[in-house]
Amino acid sequence: MGDFAITEPLKQAYIKKNITYYPIRSATPEEFFEAIGNAKRINEHGAFVTQHTPEEYSKMRLFVTLDGKAGIAITKDNNIVSVFNGGEKRGVLKTLMPIAIEYGGKKLDNYNSSKLSALYELYGFHPVSKVKFNKQFAPDDWNYERDGEPDVIFWIHNGDSAEDVVLNFGKYFIPWDNVKEFNTYEDAEKYRDELIEKIEQLEKTI
Repeated sequence: MGDFAITEPLKQAYIKKNITYYPIRSATPEEFFEAIGNAKRINEHGAFVTQHTPEEYSKMRLFVTLDGKAGIAITKDNNIVSVFNGGEKRGVLKTLMPIAIEYGGKKLDNYNSSKLSALYELYGFHPVSKVKFNKQFAPDDWNYERDGEPDVIFWIHNGDSAEDVVLNFGKYFIPWDNVKEFNTYEDAEKYRDELIEKIEQLEKTI
């Protein structure tokens, strides 16, 4: 099936920026479910990634590398989820994130490890809300001794095209001063989504 998921303008942006990209293909829900499950088992930080059900994946856009060792999913409401890497694809996020943006991804959330959040900043995502770690909803395999109890951070994308994200990789200034804290995951998520709606409404008037 090849790398049809990567558009020609995006390929040219990679070439211009001298970034090596991985060929990407679409995946079935069952294939994606199995692939992310395998990745979570062999990756020591697998608890940071949520594995949804095949039924849930059937309602998403699913992309994986040709060997299925890394991938990404985008929900119908343009939420980027289930970003995984089995550990063998160094720098694969430089391919996966622009692909997700190219196919509509405009928001995400994550446990706030300094490394992971720093990676999302590189692609033009801005943190807007957060909620404290809640043990009640923590993954069963969460490593408290190593990873502590980080906040969950909610992000929105700055609206740049996938090509511009590649060309501007690492050049974005990301402010953390206005990240608003909420008491529940749902409230933090709602605030983030309402911000997106306001931005989209504003763009229609310009």
